[in-house]
Amino acid sequence: MKAGGDIFNDLFDEFTLWAILVGIFTFSWLFHHSLKYRSKDGSDNNIDNLTPGVFPVENDDLKLEVTWTVVPFILIVYLTFISWGPLDEIWTEDEDAHIVTITASQWSWSFDCSEVNNTDICDSSQTMDVEGRSNVILSLKAGESYTFILYSEDVTHSPFFVDWGIKEDALPGQETRMYYTPSTDEIGTNLLYCAEYCGDDHGYMTAIIEVHA
Repeated sequence: MKAGGDIFNDLFDEFTLWAILVGIFTFSWLFHHSLKYRSKDGSDNNIDNLTPGVFPVENDDLKLEVTWTVVPFILIVYLTFISWGPLDEIWTEDEDAHIVTITASQWSWSFDCSEVNNTDICDSSQTMDVEGRSNVILSLKAGESYTFILYSEDVTHSPFFVDWGIKEDALPGQETRMYYTPSTDEIGTNLLYCAEYCGDDHGYMTAIIEVHA
């Protein structure tokens, strides 16, 4: 399963496509002109009679200048526009979403599902040993919407739901939020870890996320 869901993967694929197309055009232009206009041994290197510090007005091409300014601008505006979709996916809250509180501290996570009455929809009472360390398990149900309220008890942390491709900073003295609805394609066990360096055991600050039908 790819991280982030279809909307993120489609966006990544389109950005990659445009990067390849722009790269092919740019480097083809570069190599073509580098080979075609290089000087030969014994030739006059100043074939255009250029004077240092003086712009050769006769070589000016307004159409070319407008083209290489307007076309990249249009492409950037287009890529910015299509990027709004994933932002809405992350930052739009479902009014009926279940509230899950995530509290970070050096170097562990704690989850609070107390606002959800049904443990089939949200359960954080189980743990699992991974490489000799006890990891909290957050069990969620596919198709249900969740609002994750983030807190930090000490320094800045950043819970990263790896298979979902989403993360947000948990800041001391401040509440931050994330919103997500796991799909049936995401049923299974995946990992949450801290994506913001937070001290000696930062690399071991993990938790288990389970999505069930």
